[in-house]
Amino acid sequence: MLFSARWLVIVLLMAGGLRAAPVETEVEVAPGVMGVWATPDGTDTPPARAVLLFHGWAGKRDEVGDIYRHLAARLAEQGTASLRIDFRGEGERNGHRLTSTFAGRVADAEASLAWVRKTCPEAKVGVVGFSLGGATAMGLVGKHPEAVTSLVLWSSAADLGADFFASGEMSAVQREAIEKGEAVFQSFAPLTITREHLLGFIGYDVLTPLAAYHGALLGLRGSDDMLPRYEDRIMAVAGAAPEQAVVIGGADHIFHVFDPEKSSEGRVLDLTLRWFAETL
Repeated sequence: MLFSARWLVIVLLMAGGLRAAPVETEVEVAPGVMGVWATPDGTDTPPARAVLLFHGWAGKRDEVGDIYRHLAARLAEQGTASLRIDFRGEGERNGHRLTSTFAGRVADAEASLAWVRKTCPEAKVGVVGFSLGGATAMGLVGKHPEAVTSLVLWSSAADLGADFFASGEMSAVQREAIEKGEAVFQSFAPLTITREHLLGFIGYDVLTPLAAYHGALLGLRGSDDMLPRYEDRIMAVAGAAPEQAVVIGGADHIFHVFDPEKSSEGRVLDLTLRWFAETL
C-alpha cells in the first residue's frame, strides 16, 4: 500500500522521526516592545521552560544569520518555549537610527521577563544574550537574580563604553554625535549614532551585581572574537553554579554564521541546547 507524502509526514511525526515547526506568535510585551513567542506545536499545556533571547547592538530579534530563529525552533523541539524581542531604538525597523540606552534595554528585558512569568507562571526561565545582548542579560539577572534559572552568554560584552565606542574609527563619530546630536557610522549599514545613545552606555557596572546570581552560567566565545574574553572575570564575580566557559577555535564574534565553510552555528546551538537540557 502506498502512502501519500502528507500521510508519510504524519506517520513520521507520530513515530518521532520528524519534528513539527514551532508555533510562532507576534506579541507586544510592553508598549513599543515587540517580539515573537515560539512554543512547541501540538500541545495546549503551558510550557514548563521558557528562554528569553536578547539580540546584540543595532540588531534584530532573529539575530545575525537568523541564528535566534533557528535556536527557537530547536528549543521548541525540546519542549521549551522562547521569546525573542526587538529592543526599542535599534535596528532596521528604526531606520538604523540608534536612540537606545542601556537602562532602556534592561527595562525591555524586564518587560519580557514579566510577560513570560504572566503567560506561564510555573515555567523555569532561561536567558541567552548575544554580544550587547549578553551585557543586557547580565543587567537583567543582576536585578532579578532569583527569577532566572540558567544563563547563556554568546560573545558577551561587559565594558559597554570600551566594547562598542572606543575603536579609532568610532572616535570622530563620537565627537560629532556629542557636538551635533548625531553622526553616521558606516558599519554593516549606515548607522546613525545619537548623543542619547552614546551617553546612555556610560558608567554601568554589569559584573558586580552578578554576585547575587546562583543559577547556571555558560559562556561561549570564538577564539577570534574582537571583544576580550570576559568569561573569567564574569565567573569570578558571579555566584553561579554550575558554570562553564567554552572557547570555539577559529570562530569570530558572530561565529562565522554567513560562511558555510567556517560557520560554528551548529556547535553553538548544540552546546546551548545541551546546557538548557541539563540546567533548566
